[in-house]
Amino acid sequence: MTTTEENKDEKKKAIKRTKRLEARVTEKEYAKVVELANTCGLTLSDYIRKCALGQHPRRRLTDKEVEALCSLSDARGELMRIAAAVKSIQGNHRAQYFADTRFVEQWMRAAVPLIARWNEIQEYITQ
Repeated sequence: MTTTEENKDEKKKAIKRTKRLEARVTEKEYAKVVELANTCGLTLSDYIRKCALGQHPRRRLTDKEVEALCSLSDARGELMRIAAAVKSIQGNHRAQYFADTRFVEQWMRAAVPLIARWNEIQEYITQ
């Protein structure tokens, strides 16, 4: 067990929850809440507690989504390294490496919003 997991276990043990909340629900409602809790990777109590306290539990990422996020992060990193390398080349030397400097400058301008959008997607997925 890692130190982080041990700290979480200690915090869970330290919190004494003695009060109960009850609500009557239909079978269909109960099944839906159980499904949502499972989708978020939470116990039923944790899910209901978070919702009642105004938090919005997010569903767990699927393996495919985790893989996509890793791929997106890798691609973003590569694009940032390429953009930094191109920016670091002096204008007159850049012309030697690339026949059409306008193309390179347009590519760099196009890459900036793309990198920003990837950041937004990554932040959204990891929240």
